Amino acid sequence: MKITHEQREKYLIIKAQGRLDASWSEYFTETVLNHIRCGHHHLIVECSGLSFLSSAGIRSLITIYKELSGVQGSFQIVNAIPFVAMTLETTGFKSWLSNKPIPEQQLQSVHNMPETGSDEVYTINKNASLKISVPAHWQPWQVVNDDSIAKLRFPQKSFAIGIGTSAGGNEDARLRFGEFLATGGNVIFQPPDEGQRPDYLFAEKNFIPEMHVIQALYCSGEMSHLFRFGPENEMIYFSLNQLAEMVLGITKSECAGFVILGEVEGLVGTHLIKSPGVLNEERTIMYPEICDWITFCGERAFAGHQALMFGIVARPGRQMKVFPHARPDNSIYTHTHAAVFPYQTLQNGEIDMHSSLQKFFNGPPPLALFHLVDDSRPAVGLGESALIRGACWCAPINNPEDLL
Repeated sequence: MKITHEQREKYLIIKAQGRLDASWSEYFTETVLNHIRCGHHHLIVECSGLSFLSSAGIRSLITIYKELSGVQGSFQIVNAIPFVAMTLETTGFKSWLSNKPIPEQQLQSVHNMPETGSDEVYTINKNASLKISVPAHWQPWQVVNDDSIAKLRFPQKSFAIGIGTSAGGNEDARLRFGEFLATGGNVIFQPPDEGQRPDYLFAEKNFIPEMHVIQALYCSGEMSHLFRFGPENEMIYFSLNQLAEMVLGITKSECAGFVILGEVEGLVGTHLIKSPGVLNEERTIMYPEICDWITFCGERAFAGHQALMFGIVARPGRQMKVFPHARPDNSIYTHTHAAVFPYQTLQNGEIDMHSSLQKFFNGPPPLALFHLVDDSRPAVGLGESALIRGACWCAPINNPEDLL
């Protein structure tokens, strides 16, 4: 099979030549889904060169159609030969066939560019902001006592990161403290066991998730802006620091919070594999013993998957105490957690944060959760996490003095 494509206005014309059968359906599906991932959500499949269509080929077309329907895209098949058209009609997919040619004035050839770029900025509510608090501030490697543990609730307009557990009481919690991320009333948390996947608490009806926490940055409020980012010119991916700089610029603030849904280029992070609650005495834990407590990803991880991030970014200054791993020479400080999901396509343009998050929470479960770090070791360092394309909601923090 030969597949070519051409961008015309908002439409991507896919020209398929050959047989769309079991031998070629997977190749066809992957090729077209990659175009959808790159932001092309209005597809026309030109089938004058398609000589055969089997049930495997129809399944491929169904997969593509469902992907586009989920992001309010469009899907048409044109110039199908009689055999292919009859196969689609008799199997119930006649609606995909188009007998009306699209006017040429709407199909002027343009460069093959994705529909999203890094210059899309939307004002959601220019007066919106976040209020931040630090209800629990455990520091490595202090002993965890009852006074160190706070109980938090996470309603819809809350966002948080830290170390906590869903355990029912303080004694049980001591064995289970690990990293967590909360966005829009939903909580994802990483049990302190190597190799175990994250667990989660999703807000449903009257249920509001609760956690016992020993470390937390907790925000309440609403996001003021949304910006979209994606490959453009020489920029093929965006580092976390680049996105954080954009957050400060767009919110016109020195301290801000942000939520990101984006396709992963590579994540660099850590998570606990032993609960700090089991510490018997306060002490400094050094290498190699630290490897019994924390696991490091070891490589840039989860390329091609989707990351949900929540983080705080600030210019160096009074806020630096909540960024325990910041280096003095940093131009900005960030503290970010990321949950990894199987890839799902995001709708283009201005999208609602809560409905976009619910789509992910209602889909396949999260695969991993990291506290993101910048691995700046000379020669062997992995660098920092980076994303290829996605959406970022952000807002200024209106009480940064409370981070002292």
